Amino acid sequence: MSDTITTLPAGLATLEHRTEIIEALIFDNSPLGRDSNNFVHLVDLAEAIGHCGTNTSASQPGTAKLDSSVIKVVVRLLNPNAMIDEEVRVENEVAAICLVQKALISYPCKIVPKVFAWQGSKHGLGWIVQEYLPGEQLSLHFSDLQTDKKAVVLDQVAKIFKMIQSFQHGVEGFGGLGFDGKGSVVAGRSSLWSVGPFSTYAEMYQAIFAKQLELTQATPLLDDWKDTGLQERLQKLSTSGGFANLLAHTGDIQPTLVHGDFGAENILIDPGTLQITGLLDFDFSHIASPADEYFYSFPGFCGLVPGPFEDEDLQLLRRYQTEGFPITPSAQEATSHSVDWTVARLWQAALEKHHVASPKDIENITQLAGIYWFLLDVCPPFFNVPRWLARKTDEQKIAAKKAIGENLDKYLQRWGY
Repeated sequence: MSDTITTLPAGLATLEHRTEIIEALIFDNSPLGRDSNNFVHLVDLAEAIGHCGTNTSASQPGTAKLDSSVIKVVVRLLNPNAMIDEEVRVENEVAAICLVQKALISYPCKIVPKVFAWQGSKHGLGWIVQEYLPGEQLSLHFSDLQTDKKAVVLDQVAKIFKMIQSFQHGVEGFGGLGFDGKGSVVAGRSSLWSVGPFSTYAEMYQAIFAKQLELTQATPLLDDWKDTGLQERLQKLSTSGGFANLLAHTGDIQPTLVHGDFGAENILIDPGTLQITGLLDFDFSHIASPADEYFYSFPGFCGLVPGPFEDEDLQLLRRYQTEGFPITPSAQEATSHSVDWTVARLWQAALEKHHVASPKDIENITQLAGIYWFLLDVCPPFFNVPRWLARKTDEQKIAAKKAIGENLDKYLQRWGY
């Protein structure tokens, strides 16, 4: 194992070859069941062996020595169908892990996995060998927990989030993450949007808009929004300076470390004690604003800030998130089906207990949320996901496009276009 981890062959990018590589390198392995945008294998080394030759920290930034006591590691192979920038995503993840480890240095237990070795896709096969952390995904248990137990878990999540949100990371600018020639973490190209780095938040969001407009031309279901009247209006918003004006108030935004997928699927717990044992999956991590984590994370905790044109329940949630929850539940809460108000209130209470900057504390978050969800609607990612397309009938695809188009029309009308 000490030789093979650091000499994985390059140039083998097919799913079949990725699996074959793992099977050939180790004595025993099994799918770990934590797959999302990667193929994740638990590698059992069978017994503790010397790993003195595997410490790549001298030549690879972000890596730790593979101690001789380690008998299990996790191997993450990139899923090329994950709609993420393959060329930068591994380096982005490793750099993010470095920052989050530092952010949580004073947390009572170590919940971010060490990285022992990695290789980006620009050199061939993209992979990470990292520390195995015990525990089960919170998503498997959270909905079944009693209210007081949910509060115990959310209290820990809020404490961790506070440490990440307030961390002085030292990265200049906005965008994805990477390493410079000295091994220091710097801003880089975003793994999710494939743009960056940027000096300002406004520049980043303008580049995302341009990228999304470009993608509409390469998305067959959208076909550049032709015959809808939207294409010309979107282009006018871009070229007239109107979109830039929407971002005019963002000049003082503090560059903030964003996990980008901080949810129950990426949190490990000990089911017996309910203690958090792991925080995983930094594929989408980047530097943005304090508001942005609330556009990517916490959906299972009713912590995602919705856009302005969702259903009535989500609109009420958005109002409570950004203005404050009333002491007495409203009549609408009692009949709601799309929001778990008990969890929403528990989450808000946990944020307040740990002095987290919650949506109601962040200036202009409703405007920023509108901009973010608008950008997603310009070219919805799932319109290019083969699995989604295969599951939908032509009628369903047309209906989805129509609904998104109606949302875009509302945004453009709101902004005078």
